[in-house]
Amino acid sequence: MPERIARLATTQWAYREVPPEATPYSDVFSLDAARQWSRSEIDGAAGLLAMAGDQGADLAVAGEDIAHLSYPLTYLDDPSIFRTLARESAAMAHETLSQVARRHEMHIVASFFEPDGDRIFNSAVLIGRDGALIGRYHKVHLPVYETWMVSPGDRFPAFETDIGVVGMLICYDEVWPESAAACALNGARIICHPSAASPADYRVRCRAMDSQVFYITSTKHHSRIVAPTAKVLADAGDRRDAVLTAEADIENASLAPENFWEYLYSGVQDHRERHLRLRRPDAYRILLEASPPAVKTYPPRELPITPQARRAVYEKQKEDYRRGLRGEKQYYSWTWSKGDEGA
Repeated sequence: MPERIARLATTQWAYREVPPEATPYSDVFSLDAARQWSRSEIDGAAGLLAMAGDQGADLAVAGEDIAHLSYPLTYLDDPSIFRTLARESAAMAHETLSQVARRHEMHIVASFFEPDGDRIFNSAVLIGRDGALIGRYHKVHLPVYETWMVSPGDRFPAFETDIGVVGMLICYDEVWPESAAACALNGARIICHPSAASPADYRVRCRAMDSQVFYITSTKHHSRIVAPTAKVLADAGDRRDAVLTAEADIENASLAPENFWEYLYSGVQDHRERHLRLRRPDAYRILLEASPPAVKTYPPRELPITPQARRAVYEKQKEDYRRGLRGEKQYYSWTWSKGDEGA
């Protein structure tokens, strides 16, 4: 197929410590201060996207929760704070991102909390070159704390653009390989992954190669652009704030060499097409079982999702957050593996 080169971009907006005035767990919290904080975070993300536009990006990706509402998100003593900030910051984000996309005639993907009727979703939006909304994705896999005030999505849509079909994931989604696979099966050639956590190199490369897509992460460390071959085209490393671009031949990136054995055997040169045609969905039925044999190897367990259990967890969280606000060492962390606590 003829080359169709697109310039892909990712942005890396470093974590900023939330001021006590913008944190509802603090004794000096102010709703106006929280509004100003969200405005500054949205503007920071938009500034990096504009820089990507200046570099000729056709598609630029920003991170998860660009309004930085992580503390209001879990503040159960007054849920109206999160609902108010989500409503106001979503309107700000839509307006700001639309202006940047339109000014630079590029596509933008970014994530923020977004009300829809009486529910709130963690949304990723895809905005077109004209500043109009092309589509949105609602985060499917929510950490338990996020379910306290946010509703999950139930599908992985993909959307047509002039550079190729785009799918979106958000943060925790990538823990389940089925997420990227579902995007790809819906037609995505590019998967955009805004994330608060920073997925490991091997995970991003595996997702790209398994699904034969360009995979773009925007996070706090090591934001990446990865090709369907698993080649890392750009990596922001530990830079505080960064904009990275890479050129991509979307249509031809998954073509095998002429002398590739599997091309001879199958008659299909495109790895993506061959993988799709050789799928065995009849053998994958286990993926749709809510309680597969692996789950049954564990003793029965109720997750802390009742109001009483959730409140007990919340009180422990609140005390740990306040410990941090007092300048004391917090007990809980995001260290993944037991034994790595000192790493």
